[in-house]
Amino acid sequence: MTTMDLSKTPGQLATEAAEAIRALNHRTIDAESYETPPSVGEAAYGLRTLIERLPQSLEQMESELLRFGSTDFVRMDDGSDPTYAVAECVSALAAARPLLAQLLDEMRVLSARTSHMGANWPDDVLNSSDTADTPTDTPA
Repeated sequence: MTTMDLSKTPGQLATEAAEAIRALNHRTIDAESYETPPSVGEAAYGLRTLIERLPQSLEQMESELLRFGSTDFVRMDDGSDPTYAVAECVSALAAARPLLAQLLDEMRVLSARTSHMGANWPDDVLNSSDTADTPTDTPA
């Protein structure tokens, strides 16, 4: 596990997370990017974990928007009343919650199923039929 760098702003951290997903998308764009079914499972688990952590980020974002709105700290660049914009943001976050929960439910299925997948190795690299997911150079 990596150490968290809490000296970065929330925006910087969110941008880094977005760039990591962009890198994943580019890394897996070609066929055969994943070496084995377990490597798909590893990625699925990582994405599931990311999705599990998003609700807290969204709740904290909402809390800050409400705090800024209640203290008249928000100014709109077009001079309009920010009350509606803050309410619209809060409403959008509320609408996202059940969609995120549905996505998480589906990712839990994907993560659970792929966690039980192994690879069928060619017969010549197997020690026995009991090691169908373990190459011969890997200790059993």
